[in-house]
Amino acid sequence: MDINELNLWIATDEGAAWLESQKQPLLNKRDELLSTIRNTNSKLVELDQRSAAAEKALSEERAALSSVLIDKGLSDLLKSANVFETVIPGTVAELKERYAIRVRADGPNRIAHGMIQGEDGAGKEVSLADVVSTWSRTPEAAAVILQTNNGGGAPGSGSHRRTPQADSLGKLSGPALAALSDTEFENLRKNALNGAKG
Repeated sequence: MDINELNLWIATDEGAAWLESQKQPLLNKRDELLSTIRNTNSKLVELDQRSAAAEKALSEERAALSSVLIDKGLSDLLKSANVFETVIPGTVAELKERYAIRVRADGPNRIAHGMIQGEDGAGKEVSLADVVSTWSRTPEAAAVILQTNNGGGAPGSGSHRRTPQADSLGKLSGPALAALSDTEFENLRKNALNGAKG
C-alpha cells in the first residue's frame, strides 16, 4: 500500500478506528508522564520550602549562639575590665571585627575565639579573654577603661567609686562623657588641669 492508498484507507471508518487505537496508548502514556512530572515538581517545591525553612532556622540558631557566646561573653569580660558600660556594645562590635571573632565547633561544644597576630607575625587563635587582654593594652582601650578609686571619692561616700583615668578626659567619646556623673566629670577635669600644670 502506497502513501496515497494509506491516506484513502485512513479516511475510511476502519482506517480512522485503527489510527485512533494506535494513538490512545501514546496519549495515555503522555498523560501518565505529565502527572508524574507534576507530582515531582510539587515535591521539589515542598523540598525547596523545607530547605529554606531549615536554612532560616539554622541561621537563627547561629545568630542566637553568636549572641550568647560572643556578645554576652565579650560584654561580661569588658565589664570585668571596668570598661564604661555605655561604650560596651560599640566595643563588642569593634572587637568582633578587629579580631575576627567566630564560634568554632569542637564536637558537641561551641567555643568563641578570636585571632591575634603572634610575635612571628602569624595569626593565632585565642580565647575571648585573651582578645580583651590584648585590646586593653591599646590607646583606644585606655580612653574607655575605668580605674577603681579606693576611698578617694567624695567625702563621706565610704564606698569604692569607679572613676575614669585622669589622663583620659580628652580621649572620651561623647557617649562616654555623657555617662559620667557630675562628680566624676569634675574630678576628671581637675586631674587633667593639674596634669597640664604639673
